[in-house]
Amino acid sequence: MANGPHLVSTWTRVYFDKREWRERPLLIVGMPLMIATLVTTLVWKLGPLGSRILNSTILYWATWHFVAQNWGILRIYQRKSGEAVTSLAMRLEKPILFVFVLWCLLKRIDTGPRVLFGTEVFYVKLPSAVVDGLWGPLAFLIGVYLWQRIRERNQPWARAAWLRAGFLLCAFIGFFVPFQCIKTDDTSAFAAAACWHGIQYLGIIRFYHRNTWRAGVHEDAKIISWLSQPGTKRLFLYAATLMALAGSGYVLIFLGSRITRSFGGWDEYTWGAVVWISFTLSHYWLDGVIWKLRKPELAKRVGITDAA
Repeated sequence: MANGPHLVSTWTRVYFDKREWRERPLLIVGMPLMIATLVTTLVWKLGPLGSRILNSTILYWATWHFVAQNWGILRIYQRKSGEAVTSLAMRLEKPILFVFVLWCLLKRIDTGPRVLFGTEVFYVKLPSAVVDGLWGPLAFLIGVYLWQRIRERNQPWARAAWLRAGFLLCAFIGFFVPFQCIKTDDTSAFAAAACWHGIQYLGIIRFYHRNTWRAGVHEDAKIISWLSQPGTKRLFLYAATLMALAGSGYVLIFLGSRITRSFGGWDEYTWGAVVWISFTLSHYWLDGVIWKLRKPELAKRVGITDAA
C-alpha cells in the first residue's frame, strides 16, 4: 500500500510543478524515459541475465537511496535544531549512519542469501573479519557521540539532539531487520525496508507540499497546490490522487500484457517487472536530482529559513 504511492508521489513534486520540469527537462523527463527504455531492453534481449542486472542495481541503489533519505531527514532537523553545525556530535551523525548501513549490506552479502526477487545478485564477498571489523570504528564513533551528547545535555538544543539520536536508533532497526533478520524470503525483506522507507517518504513529500504551497494555489502548479491546502477533504483527495497515479502502473501492465499475449509475447508478470522496475529506478534517479538541501529555495520549502 505504501510503495506504489511513494514512487508516484515524486511525480507530484516534479511533473505537477511546471517550473521543475521546464528548468531541467533532460534530467527530469529525458532520463526517466531512457531508464524505462534500458529496463525494457535488458528484459527483452537478455532474459534472466537482464533480470539479474536489474535486481542487482535495485539492491545497491535502493540501499543508497534509503540511507540517503534518512540522512536528509537528519540534515533537516540538524539545521532546525539551533545546534552549531561545527558540533562534533552533529558531525558524527552521518558517518555513524552510513557505516552501520554499510555493515548491514556487507554482512548480508557475507552470510547470504544474496538474492532479490528470486534472482541471485552480483556481489563481491569480503572476508568476514573485514566486514565485522567495521564495528571497531563504528563503536568508537558511537562512544564519542554519546559522550558528547551527555556532556552537552544542558544545552538549549539538547532535547532536539537526543531526538535525532532516537531517530538514528530507529534507522538502525529499520536497516537491521530486513538485512539481518528476514533471510528466508528475500522479497519480504525488501518489502519491509521499502515499507518504512515509503511511509517516511510520503510524509516528507506531504511536508514539502504543505510548506511550498501554504500561500495558496499557484499558477504553475494548480492541481498539487490546490490539493496541498489545509483541510480533511483536500487531504483525502490528495491521497486518492496518489492511489490513482499508482494505479496507472497496473493499467500499463494490463494493457501491455493483453497486446503482447496475443502475439505469444510477454505476460502480465513480465510487464509487471518492466513497469515497476522502471518506476523504481526512475524514482531513485529523480530523488537524486531534486533533493539538494544546499539549494536555498529547497531549504526554504522544507521549512529551513536559514539556508546557509
